[in-house]
Amino acid sequence: MSRTIAFLAGCLLSFNLFASAVEIKGVRSCSKWIEEKRIAKSTKEMNKIPVLITRSWFLGYLSGRADESGRNFLKGADSDSIFLWLDNYCQANPNMDLDKAGIDLARELMQLKGIKQR
Repeated sequence: MSRTIAFLAGCLLSFNLFASAVEIKGVRSCSKWIEEKRIAKSTKEMNKIPVLITRSWFLGYLSGRADESGRNFLKGADSDSIFLWLDNYCQANPNMDLDKAGIDLARELMQLKGIKQR
């Protein structure tokens, strides 16, 4: 029971921290994503929460872009492939923000699938 409460408290704390970042900047940077993943990989479960929140945000962001554009560029793309792409992108572009990564991934997926871009 206390583990569940600790998990939920961590989620709320992480959400508040993430929400502050959204108000100030809008999204996480690639360097922050890389750092969060490194910490999560080497430590306990509680440190994985920021990674889970950022992953959820990124998938939601992509889904919103797909919906807004009226082009289903995500069809057939699985989340593991998306996050592998994101990891590679962020390693190559640590100063970029994740929204820019999402724009670039959307563009790349549309190009691969022959979907016209506006």
